[in-house]
Amino acid sequence: MKGERGVRGCRRCGRDERGQVVLLFALLLPMLLALGSIVVAIGGWYTYARHLQTKVDAAAFAGGASWGFPCGADIDANIEEQARLYVGSHTSADGTVVTSPHNPQLSGVGADEIYTSLNQAQWWGGGFPAPDFSDPPGPVCESKILDVKATQEDPPLLWSFIPLFPDIKRKARVQIEEIDGLTGLLPIAVRLPQPLSAAAVFYDEETGSILDAKLFRQVCTNPDDLSDCIYDAPPGLGHWTTAPDPGDPEGSWATFPVATATGVVVATSVRPACGAGTPPAASPCMTVTGWIGEPIDEFCRQASGTVRCFDADGAGSSQTVNSGLHFIRGYAPGDVGGGAPALRGAWLESVDCPANGYFNSSVACHVKLTVVVDIGSKDEDPPGDPVGVEQTRTADHVEVRYCLVRTGQEGPEVCDPDLGSLQFDDVQDLEECSGGPGEVTCSTVISTDPQVIAASRENAFAIQVRLRRTSVDGVPECNNAPDSDYHNLCRWFFTGDPGDVSRDTPPTGQDVLDAPIQRSFMGDIERTTPIKWLRLTADPDCDPLNGWIPDPDSASQPVGTTPCYVVDLGTAGGLARDQDEPPIAFNLGDNASQRAYVDCDPGLENLKEEIQKGCQWPSYAANRFDTTPYCPDAGGFFTVPKSDPFASWPPFRCVLTQTGNPSAGQIMHGFNLRIFDKEANPQCPDDDMTQPVPGRNYWHRHNNDYKADTFAWDGDGTPSMKKGNTLPEGDPRLVSLFFTTYDSFTGTGNEVYPIVGFGNFYITGYGEVAAGDWKGGGPEDPCDDGSLMEVGAGNEPPPDIDMSRNTGWVWGHFVKDVTPAPFTTGGSGVLCNPEASFQPCVAVLVE
Repeated sequence: MKGERGVRGCRRCGRDERGQVVLLFALLLPMLLALGSIVVAIGGWYTYARHLQTKVDAAAFAGGASWGFPCGADIDANIEEQARLYVGSHTSADGTVVTSPHNPQLSGVGADEIYTSLNQAQWWGGGFPAPDFSDPPGPVCESKILDVKATQEDPPLLWSFIPLFPDIKRKARVQIEEIDGLTGLLPIAVRLPQPLSAAAVFYDEETGSILDAKLFRQVCTNPDDLSDCIYDAPPGLGHWTTAPDPGDPEGSWATFPVATATGVVVATSVRPACGAGTPPAASPCMTVTGWIGEPIDEFCRQASGTVRCFDADGAGSSQTVNSGLHFIRGYAPGDVGGGAPALRGAWLESVDCPANGYFNSSVACHVKLTVVVDIGSKDEDPPGDPVGVEQTRTADHVEVRYCLVRTGQEGPEVCDPDLGSLQFDDVQDLEECSGGPGEVTCSTVISTDPQVIAASRENAFAIQVRLRRTSVDGVPECNNAPDSDYHNLCRWFFTGDPGDVSRDTPPTGQDVLDAPIQRSFMGDIERTTPIKWLRLTADPDCDPLNGWIPDPDSASQPVGTTPCYVVDLGTAGGLARDQDEPPIAFNLGDNASQRAYVDCDPGLENLKEEIQKGCQWPSYAANRFDTTPYCPDAGGFFTVPKSDPFASWPPFRCVLTQTGNPSAGQIMHGFNLRIFDKEANPQCPDDDMTQPVPGRNYWHRHNNDYKADTFAWDGDGTPSMKKGNTLPEGDPRLVSLFFTTYDSFTGTGNEVYPIVGFGNFYITGYGEVAAGDWKGGGPEDPCDDGSLMEVGAGNEPPPDIDMSRNTGWVWGHFVKDVTPAPFTTGGSGVLCNPEASFQPCVAVLVE
């Protein structure tokens, strides 16, 4: 009995404990539910936050990929448009509701619950504290930073009775940085074809003192907007002008009192103009401030040797200017009466030159010389003349002939017919004369037009004037008989020196070079490396609304007058704007050429393999010109680690030249392998209407049935694709070249030169020249498809290629907005500064 009562008591204890558990569970259940709600809500909160982060990251990357230089309102608008598109639907700082099909938020969260700002310091908190683009302030393109902040207001929780509604805030920031380094480059270096800064310097050639200097500004940089391009400039060139920017109230014209002989030197630099860009460029840099009255040679020696003047001997800090590329003749106006004639204006015009009469950079051509001679006025009655008193100073009674002297022709015999020269002969006759009495204008004709030969540099002129059938005060030797003809007793020689007028002694070659009546300059790839076209215009009253005096008259002005001058410049290396432009050619096998090969990868066997595969190691970057010296020695060039000041390499900021002179055949084989994957006798692959085929030439629409990847549409009717560069990114014809300083490749053996930058280039043809013709009868590149009526449709070389050099050539066009063969190794942490550096840039996510 007792034992059973004990068992029953224990059973009651169990029932009591079960009741306690139920009670305890009932008490804990709300707490468990609340805890579960919080856990699930927090998980959901993190899910929304993670997706919101994806949205701002996408917006930052989309905006970063839309950057382009030079900056402008269109670039800023595109950056903002792409960022807002990829952040998804949202409300912007100005209250605009933006809808987008991309990146919708979870659970159908709409644009009225997501608030997005661009470049603001503070977050949305019931409102936007500041307008967009206030931190950093100003245009987003110029700041090189895009900061995207997004706030999701009151994200939904699982149980709404819990009063906890934290806003979700996420941000992303990209900045446009200089690349850390590039690989995959072609082992070809080009003396910088497109300067980072340039100036026109006017100087008195008699004293060497600077009269004025103006920086060029680059224009015509947007292939889709040609409104600011230089009128009548040849296609395919970079456009530069000294005309003030219409948007710059501080801009000014070049103006100075005209001297007897004024040279126009073009100075280019691999470094920026001082203060250019953001942050402002510092030394070494080019400046035009404070130079008036200073020696022209000193101007050219500035910026630690990174400036190059044309035309000058020497390089860097040892330059000595020979002459300007353009010339302005100053003449004294007046009235000679019955005395000896006087020379007034003199100018040149192109007959068949590719540029103009004053400056050319390639093939020989002819110019037309025109002079204005004041022959005075005299009414006379020559003995035996039945007419009686008449005017004897007319165009019918004057003879003008020229003497042409080129650089290096200093001897006295150059302009003296008595010493065997053919100068001042009838083949140098300015026989087309009009006017008189007073000023008579005489010009050469087709049979007597002067020839400016290739690579001749200065082509300087003097003239001889003879009168007949008149008398001249103070010159009794002149015979005014009606039947007299021209003779040397009534003769005057004129150079550009007004005090050096002689009746008896022809000028020496040096006299003419020192003081020409007018001058034409013919450059070459050694003397005028990047300069391809030059034009001088003048405005006598400095009022552009009244019109400018174009070439040729602007180069002949009265002494002491102060017209305003503008110099327009065309440089090699300009970005292509149209598929019909003539290509740019590079000489690939001449030690004396502007271009040269570099040894860019110690792991590749030879130049052929480097051309085929591109430089894989090390990576390369532009030199910052902040070390002394700029480059290490050639010995042990590829050894790493390096000692100071090069301890941070790679990326390497200099290049090592190839030794010897590689055969053109090896170079051609390298291009064949790179483009066609076949060393010799490649065949152009068949066309395909549906997709691009590697190796084909996709520059021109006439080459292919597949037209979606040609450079630009310029045909009639509706274009089949967007105008602009649509070349396929994987095209093996897209390459990148090294840009180096102007003094590069002047010696033999291993040398090291700073890298100035890089250029993206599309190869449209290549081949080897031997004995004045193409080896094999035509270019090595087999892809010559296309209409013969269209410029550049096949692999035709440019019209000014020099066929006299037994060497290899490659030609094509500089392009941008593509992803060519070099590959970036990431950002360097240095903000991109395109006005002060040639270093390519990349968008980097930094937050």
